[in-house]
Formats: sequence, C-alpha cells, structure tokens
Amino acid sequence: MKSDYLKNELLSFFKLKPSPRSWHIPFLAGLAVGIPLMFGYFLGDIRSALTASLAGLVIIYIPSNSGFVETMMKMFVCSFGMIISYSLGLAFSFNLWIASLVFGILSTVAYFVARYFNLKPPGSFFFIMMASMAIGLPHAPELIPKRVGIFTIGTLSACLICLIYSLLISKKELNKSVTTFNINPYVNLVESFIIGICMLVSVFVGKFFNLDYPYWIPISSLAVLQGVNSYHIWKRGLHRIIGTTIGLGIAWLIFSYVTSSLWICICIITLQIIVEILITRHYALAVMFLTPMGILLAETGSSTSLEPDYLLQMRFLEILIGSAIGCIGGWFLYNERIRFNSIKHLRRSKVVLRKSFQRTK
Repeated sequence: MKSDYLKNELLSFFKLKPSPRSWHIPFLAGLAVGIPLMFGYFLGDIRSALTASLAGLVIIYIPSNSGFVETMMKMFVCSFGMIISYSLGLAFSFNLWIASLVFGILSTVAYFVARYFNLKPPGSFFFIMMASMAIGLPHAPELIPKRVGIFTIGTLSACLICLIYSLLISKKELNKSVTTFNINPYVNLVESFIIGICMLVSVFVGKFFNLDYPYWIPISSLAVLQGVNSYHIWKRGLHRIIGTTIGLGIAWLIFSYVTSSLWICICIITLQIIVEILITRHYALAVMFLTPMGILLAETGSSTSLEPDYLLQMRFLEILIGSAIGCIGGWFLYNERIRFNSIKHLRRSKVVLRKSFQRTK
C-alpha cells in the first residue's frame, strides 16, 4: 500500500498538468518585464530598469474572459495596490520592530482583501512580495520618491501593454458593461491573521540575524502557504526546496559565465516566459527557473552579484528558513480552515432549513 502511494507521488512529480491560462499570458509577462530592461540597458541604468521590471509583474493579474473596461479597471486597481505595498515597504524599513509589524499588518490586509474580492491566483502574493523586497532594501529616505516613481512607471508600462492587448483581442467587447467584483462573504479573518503572523516572523528573522537578502524568507514562506490544504502546503514546500536547489545551479552558471548586461536582460526575459508557461503546470519545474530569474531581478548590479557562491549559499539558507516557517504556518492555517469550513457549512445548512421551513408555512 505504501509502495503504491510512493509510486503515485513519484509519478505525479513528473506529470505536467493542463494550464487553465491563455497562452498569451507568458509572452505578455515577458514584454512587461523586458521592455523596461531594454530601455534601462540602452540608457545605461540597469538597476532602475530592474525595479520597473519587477513592477511589470502586475500584468500577471490580467483577468481572462473579461470586457475591455473591466480588464483595465482591475489592472489599475492591482497596480495601485502594488505601488502602495512597495511604498510602505520603503517607508518603514528603518527599524526592525516597526518594519516587521507594518509588514505583518500589510500582509494580513492584502490577504483578506484578495480573498474578499475573490482575486484569482496569484492572489495577494505579488502585493506582499513587493513590500517584502522594498523592506529588504537599505533605508534611504532621499531615494524613496525616485524608487516609487520608477516602480510606478513599471506598472504603467504593464498597463499599456494590457491596453494594447485588450484592444487587439476584444474589439467587439469595447462597450461591454463593467462587471463588479465578486464578493466572497465567507472570508476567514483568523486565516488572514495567520498569514500576517507568518510574514511578520519571516521578516523579523531575516532582519534580526542581519541576513543579506531577508526578503527571500517571506517570499518563500508565502509561496508555500499558497497551498490549498495541509498536504498541498507540505508538497509545495518540498517542491520549492527541490526546485530551488536545481535553480541555484542554473543561477550559478548564469552569474559565472554571463557577464554582458544585454545577455543578462535576455536571460531574465526568457526565464520569465518559461516560468509563466510552467507555473500552473508543475510548481517544482517552474521554481527551477523562477529561482535564477528572481536572483537576477533582485541582485544584478549589486556588489554581492560579483560573488555568486556566497549569494547562492545565502539564497538556499533563506529558502530553507522561509519554507520551514511556511510549513509550520500551513499547519495552523489548515486546521483553521477545517474549523471555518465546518462553521460555514453549518450556517449554510441553517439558512437552507430556515427557507424550507418558511415555504412549508
């Protein structure tokens, strides 16, 4: 019996799932990340271009099967949310305790709002990720306006790409009425608090021990917590560690042999397209390419990017710490979901019984 279970698990690891997303999305993501990079390369400012490229990831939230007006409305709302997250991360990164507390509160609110409005995957992930990466930067108040401005340009660039794409594919739907957000009345506030506490602990651990890349810990923890149940959470944690280990090898090869800024930009664009093709098909396989892409986006041009061995060792350590925190938080999260789902079903049953009783009168 156990051998059959292990066999099925092993087979599932090598199985690609069908993707529910349009095949256009990976290439749109490549454009949103790539266009700022190309501008930065030709203008001689790769570091600023990397910030704008990071903001371009907002295009992942482009809704499917929606009218033009609704699509653009959701894109602008998500862009605004990411700008707010990034700005708060920059503003409150000056103190360990304040940064951790603000990040925990922001994560709680972002998770709750994303669930309340039924925001499709990746949900609150990128909002929390942007705040995490901003908090990980050295605090420099004089650079905050510049960084926020560049980040805003990145989101506007992604929105422009989305605008052109929407006009090309939905000419017949330009006058389609706006669909309101689908409200989820069964949002669990305690679940949001668990996410917030995990994020608070993740940032606190990274900053308390003065790790060079503290933002990788909450990002890894949150990625694991995206699982839908306890089994899925632990499976994602394992997949993330395996995928990261292989991905670090790819990153080491890139940092060791690719020295041209142009080729680094091309690597980032290519990796982004591959990640978006694989992310809904096989998580571990996607992480193999997500790891080097994330490192290139975050560390290209920094002093530590010249020391790939040290950078990758720290990255692996922080992945382990973040995945461990995510798995522990996942245990609490899953048990809370059991309790919440039981209460929700009981409430629904009471409503159904009350309506049935009223009809019989």
